[in-house]
Amino acid sequence: MVAKRQTIDESSGSHGSKKALDLDSKLTSRYTAYYPEEHKMEIDVIDVPQTEEEQLKFFNDYVALRKPCKIRGVSPKGFPLDELKYENVTDFLDKEEVLQIEKKVDGGFGSGTKRLKMTFEEFMESLTKKEETGLYLTTQYYEDDPENGNYSSDEDEKDQVIDENFKSSMSDVDSLINIKDMHDDFDELEPFENEEDEIVEDELRIRELYQPPMINLAKTLPETPEFLKYLIPQQINLWIGATSRKDNIDFAKSFQKDTSDKWMGLGRNIPGDGSSSGLHHDHADNIYIPISGHKRFTLFSPGDAAKMYTVGDIRQIYNSGIIDYVRNSKAPNWRQLRDDGAIVAEVYKKYLEQDNELSDSDKAKYEKFIELDNEEGSKYTERDILYLDPPSFSTIPPAFVHIDEIADERTRSEMSEVINVKWPLFKNANRITVDIKAGEMLYLPTGWFHEVTSYGDENNTKTKNHIHVAVNYWFVPPNGDKIDNVYSNADKYWLSDYERTKESLERLRSDDTN
Repeated sequence: MVAKRQTIDESSGSHGSKKALDLDSKLTSRYTAYYPEEHKMEIDVIDVPQTEEEQLKFFNDYVALRKPCKIRGVSPKGFPLDELKYENVTDFLDKEEVLQIEKKVDGGFGSGTKRLKMTFEEFMESLTKKEETGLYLTTQYYEDDPENGNYSSDEDEKDQVIDENFKSSMSDVDSLINIKDMHDDFDELEPFENEEDEIVEDELRIRELYQPPMINLAKTLPETPEFLKYLIPQQINLWIGATSRKDNIDFAKSFQKDTSDKWMGLGRNIPGDGSSSGLHHDHADNIYIPISGHKRFTLFSPGDAAKMYTVGDIRQIYNSGIIDYVRNSKAPNWRQLRDDGAIVAEVYKKYLEQDNELSDSDKAKYEKFIELDNEEGSKYTERDILYLDPPSFSTIPPAFVHIDEIADERTRSEMSEVINVKWPLFKNANRITVDIKAGEMLYLPTGWFHEVTSYGDENNTKTKNHIHVAVNYWFVPPNGDKIDNVYSNADKYWLSDYERTKESLERLRSDDTN
């Protein structure tokens, strides 16, 4: 069901209101997938689909409609819920794995800022023994990864910079892989033309799918939940952080209505005891699974993208939920996407490499597009890119998403006035709020804006702060309307690429059976 959008008074607000209204009208007329019917809604709650009939119903009711839902239970079968709890996780995963750890900035996470390097064990000790609440384990990225730059990350961390001269170049393979150990894993393979290169590619593909420190689960943890086996997985990520009441700010004292500070003194803080991800959207379908603590998601449809006042300038929105941006000074790293999330220039490169029967006009078209893509990329320096929030982030501070929770009435009233002036369309966006705890999952389609508030496990007795742990699966956005044709592009771009990843997984897992 697609709801009628609310009528917006053009006279409300003065901050780019006409431009925002025009964009809102354009996007809402083109996005015909699911949109919340009421201003504030509760989410659908279902059990894990088990039978083929239930799985087909899930596809028709949620995947095809691009509609989020909460799921009671966890899939895949045998998912290691207990092992991944913060008390056990360093015994279960590789504690010596060197990771990139995000630092809290302005009271929250998700910024384009520097990150730290430390081992998984050091990170967990910082949370448990040192009671650190300013660190967050999120998606891992390496600069020279051939799949890097696909904008599939929950927080688009690929724009972040690694502190302490962290080596992230894939040319230094030994910094990522023990080649001898990989030969031990794959020593039964038939010889390749260049065996070492093939082994390295296998390792890179597996590490991209099973993001560190999840890599040692690649042999045992299925790459997709059973009920979403028709979707192509992109990443499996581990998220760990901690919260404490001592991090709370006094909103009445901190709020500065008339200031040049874009956060108006509030930073990325939110009311209550949780920590915020910031309001943003992803470029992949998501299954989110809390392990310890719980998460509150505040959701807004892709159809309300103009009401979110994004960092980047929106070029277009697809019914799959993919939101494409204009490449400019606000999004210097951006590259044009099509409706399945593929980078258009990379698709054209594949065509030129693999299709010898292309017409001269098609060759010229693809070559010209790639040339322009390269030219656009060369316009911007590293200085232009550093410390920018990703284009998919909202410029609205997360505290304004939860304005009703501000205790001080005067502060709440003044913040409402700011919304009317700076982001007048935001108050007309329909929202869904849902709390997800251990033993449950959230299905979140591509492009749904969400502010995630993380709450730690308040029942722990080992630490004074409250640790939260979650795992998520990301999938290539489906653009087809049938379960046997979820990716409708004739070139099968993602399907052919995933075949190569499946081969890597099969070789890795065959080591246990040989």
